[in-house]
Amino acid sequence: MNLAQVARLLAGIAAFLTLAQLPPLVMALTEPAAPGLSATSGFVASLIIGGVVAVLLWLAGRGQHQQVYRKEAIAVAGLSWILAGLLGAVPLQWSGVILDPIDAVFETVSGLTTCGATVLASGDNPAIESVPRSLLLWRAMLQWIGGLGIVLVFAALLPAMGVTSKNLLTSETVGVGTDTYQPRVLDKARLIILIYVGLTTACTALLMLVGGFGLFDAICHAFTTLATGGYSTRSSVGAFDSLGGEIVLIVFMFLAGASFAVVATHMRSGWKCVRTLLRTGEFRIYTIITLGLIAVLTVSLLEVGVPFGKALRQAAFNGVSVLTSTGYATADFHAWPTISIVLLFSAMFVGGCTGSTAGGIKQVRVLVILKLFAYTIRHFVRPKSVERIKLDEEVLPAAVISSILAIVLLWIISIVAGAAVISLDDRLNFVASFSISASMIGSCGPALTIVDPAHAADVVLNGGTAATLANTINVGPFGGYGELYDGTKIVLIFQMVLGRLELLTLLALLTPSFWRR
Repeated sequence: MNLAQVARLLAGIAAFLTLAQLPPLVMALTEPAAPGLSATSGFVASLIIGGVVAVLLWLAGRGQHQQVYRKEAIAVAGLSWILAGLLGAVPLQWSGVILDPIDAVFETVSGLTTCGATVLASGDNPAIESVPRSLLLWRAMLQWIGGLGIVLVFAALLPAMGVTSKNLLTSETVGVGTDTYQPRVLDKARLIILIYVGLTTACTALLMLVGGFGLFDAICHAFTTLATGGYSTRSSVGAFDSLGGEIVLIVFMFLAGASFAVVATHMRSGWKCVRTLLRTGEFRIYTIITLGLIAVLTVSLLEVGVPFGKALRQAAFNGVSVLTSTGYATADFHAWPTISIVLLFSAMFVGGCTGSTAGGIKQVRVLVILKLFAYTIRHFVRPKSVERIKLDEEVLPAAVISSILAIVLLWIISIVAGAAVISLDDRLNFVASFSISASMIGSCGPALTIVDPAHAADVVLNGGTAATLANTINVGPFGGYGELYDGTKIVLIFQMVLGRLELLTLLALLTPSFWRR
């Protein structure tokens, strides 16, 4: 392990994250002073601390220009999230908005991992509407940066630093090992960033033109939509009461859950790249699952008396939001009928496509497992038959299938183990513990809990926030995580990073043999 090389690359990430704070700092300088809060002080302190850390890391890795091998790439991929989570929390805490350091790190890591879980408006933390706009912009920027991955963003800066290795791009995600699903070279990284920026710009413009959003709200929501992160500038997107805005967000959440990698791979073929995307098995099952989820959610709401237009609007927005792990909410959906809750809980597991900003197990793994199930049944009926499991006309090697099964099993084990630890907080019931664990690892954000059945029907029909059972914490779409014990929050921080790095990268860092030469 070349630790000096790792330090040198982390120095670039620290410098990038520090310089990214300049736009919100400029905004903070123009804001009116708020009692007890100083966003300017928070950003100035963060620039100083970030600059010192970047210099120290650069000095530790000075003169290192060797090849970046797999161990170094994995170390950078894992440590960059931890480093960015600590540095990005400085403005939130030093400004006086979030006084508890663990809460500040939680909010930052949740942003960078695009989880979207928040401690604001819960515990001792202020409501979102009372937070200075410069810090709301910083929250949105954290998600936008994390959406594409700090490692991927940093890859665009590698040529300027003399690093030509492609290894940094292969360690952040684990999926099917083909170029169709995973970008492998730096020019594809640049194309993905170009697509990402283009869609963000288009989303901003449409939110202003169609949704009636102001420039600030449009930018922040575009950032967090393309990142499938879900941080809003208000307590709920429903506060805007904009049908046009919700339609725009639905479309771009769905696009953000599709594979940027496939489009980037075939981008030079022009509009044929879109046709190629539409023909992939993963995108087809992604579309089918999305439409099916919306349809069932709509029917379940109709059965409890919700008018069709309102049912379709709420089902489409909240269903797509949960499936793509965005985490926006326009309704307190943990008060919905049981079938809806089961489907939304399942959607937290599945997530979006590989090569997208969405979390979850990923659609391609679900597709491969379904193909494996079908093959197993056929082989049971005709044991002498010989066939191969294919994905988009490409035969999948047995090693790839085994890897997918192992990752899915590890995903389930991680959720169950996390739920067991989370349940030590006696204010969380069984449902809340499991859904929080699934939400953190799947980067979804809001979780589910048991609500008071006496008020659930009224909330579904008339809106509002459902009351949870006595002595339990509301971790639903209109709740927050600020009331959890600090120890529980540390576990959730670990789970967010674990899920964002798709388990293996962070687990490898915890293996003693990884650090041996």
